[in-house]
Amino acid sequence: MTSLVWTSIRTTAEALDDADVLAGLRLRYDLVPGVIRLDGHSGGPMPRTSPARLRRFVQHRWEPRSGRTSGAEWRREARLAADALAPLVGSAAVELTVAESTSINLFKALVAAAELRPGRPVLAVGRDCFGIDRCLAQSAADHIGGRLQLIDGADDLASLPLDQIAVVALSHVDLRTGAVRDAEPITARIHGGGALTLWDLSHSAGALDVDLHGWGADFAIGCGHKFLGGSTTAPSFGFVAERHMASSPTGGLRHPLAEGFAGPAATLAAAELRDVLANLDGVPVGALAAKTSGLVELFLERIGAFCPEAAIEVRTAGSPRSAQVCLRHEQAQRIADLLLDRSVLVEFAESDLIRFNFAPAWLSYLDVWQAAERLHATLHEIT
Repeated sequence: MTSLVWTSIRTTAEALDDADVLAGLRLRYDLVPGVIRLDGHSGGPMPRTSPARLRRFVQHRWEPRSGRTSGAEWRREARLAADALAPLVGSAAVELTVAESTSINLFKALVAAAELRPGRPVLAVGRDCFGIDRCLAQSAADHIGGRLQLIDGADDLASLPLDQIAVVALSHVDLRTGAVRDAEPITARIHGGGALTLWDLSHSAGALDVDLHGWGADFAIGCGHKFLGGSTTAPSFGFVAERHMASSPTGGLRHPLAEGFAGPAATLAAAELRDVLANLDGVPVGALAAKTSGLVELFLERIGAFCPEAAIEVRTAGSPRSAQVCLRHEQAQRIADLLLDRSVLVEFAESDLIRFNFAPAWLSYLDVWQAAERLHATLHEIT
């Protein structure tokens, strides 16, 4: 009986690939045959055009008659990367900067938000952020002489003095549960209390429906790798709503791409990011989000058909689906290692938690089916 269900689902996966309007995107990446990338933190697959373009870029950079300076180069590459990124996050390119890391951009955005809300000493930051982000958030609070308040979500704001909060920083996706936060009403609620919003898009840009203008967001940050497809050295990005660029008490926040607002990204890293973003040029955000949902639903359907002996706890919540599925098992590390032996790369998140990330740009439905098949075999191997 199990084999019949398995065959049926494989046929379904193949049919979904045949009907996939984004199937052609895979051809733009240099994918390793047989390897299924569900890891999220190792960077995306290399675009097929990158080696030749980056070689020409490096050769031109060292051409003594090119007339370019290093400062002009990184600004140009960062500006072009911002141009490509803007449609994917629902912003204008002039509101984006491409530089540094998400943690550094978090620090700068928190400080900038506090400057826009003088007399409000509390910085409210989501507890589900990474440890280094908590350290930088605490540094931002210390820098302004204020206080850091960690929160589980927007509902925690009801227990806080709203007139003391300068900014609320939350991840669009709750990393602990995989739930997607409803950004537009949350932003409106925060604005109703007089505070500003800062959204972390690291786990949604390039995979989910993101619309910073539609949300009314004030600030946002995000990484250049993961679902956008940049390498592990890809620079981060930061967003400042244009309405805030000339409204601070000290004469206005600097233009995001102006010198002094952000430290320069390595020129080659910015060029890499620009190249991978070119693969998503013209791709509707809604189409990416729809495929992400389809990939996740297929994976969850397959897991639900596992036999009882392959017991594993699925941690996922709500609708719309995020681009990740968290699985809990006491032997999470061993499962991740055995999956690697089977050419499935996953993210070992905690001692008993594995995270599967579903990038719509380069994953197929058959990839997802095969990953579930190899997970099923792995679970039987450890029992």
